[in-house]
Amino acid sequence: MLIEEKLQSFFKAFLMERGIETTESNLLEFNFVESGLLDSFEILTMIMAIETEYSLTISPDELLDGNNATVGGLLKTLVSK
Repeated sequence: MLIEEKLQSFFKAFLMERGIETTESNLLEFNFVESGLLDSFEILTMIMAIETEYSLTISPDELLDGNNATVGGLLKTLVSK
């Protein structure tokens, strides 16, 4: 399984565990910052899990980048590493 597919599965599972259902078609467009469905603690928990499970580092600048506020944007940043 490619890293992109693993990360997509991670995001889908992470959101579902928190009662947020997304379809395959709108998962990448889901804006976890603006939706208000995840608080800052949950977003930090998500980032820490990604860093731990996939040995990827997300810099503070990347966290503040508005392009990374969606699953698709963050996924693209992570896959490029």
